[in-house]
Amino acid sequence: MSQDKLSVVMRILDSETQLIERADRKAIALLSIVGVFMVFFIVYYRLVPVNPVTVTLTASYFAFAILSIASLVMTVRPRIQREEETESQDVEGMPLCEPAFFDGIRKFPSLEAYRKVLREMMANESAVFNIYTRQIFNLAQINAAKYKHLHRATFITIAALAIELSIIIYLFASYMGVGIMPPII
Repeated sequence: MSQDKLSVVMRILDSETQLIERADRKAIALLSIVGVFMVFFIVYYRLVPVNPVTVTLTASYFAFAILSIASLVMTVRPRIQREEETESQDVEGMPLCEPAFFDGIRKFPSLEAYRKVLREMMANESAVFNIYTRQIFNLAQINAAKYKHLHRATFITIAALAIELSIIIYLFASYMGVGIMPPII
């Protein structure tokens, strides 16, 4: 494979890897935000009066917070449906396990078997291209799953925080704004 083709493939591979890292960083940041707001809410939960409005808002807040946490965990660890590999070798006779990807490397029984396959792969430009394109495709599938869960988690987190803020506004209006909002009993 010529050097310019290999550099294009490696740039695409690097781009897909960076997208995975970005999705993980965003999910962890959102998870931290949800955690901080949940701790804040739990600490001041004793000040929330029990009435139909606060019970409804609190129940919906916890439901949205749990859904948000579940979506964020699915972002960090997405479930990917893999294609069943019926053949152990591709068209060129190379094993389908990826000698350039950790999941494929761990399938080799020994270091010597890995070296042999890697040496054979490096001698065949078409095999190198096939292996890296499969790896790019697999990373793109992972990215699709991660960003689907991340988008869902973002909207659910915003809804949970909006509900929590509405509880705070309700409490402020009922405690401080005497006459602004009649107490609901």
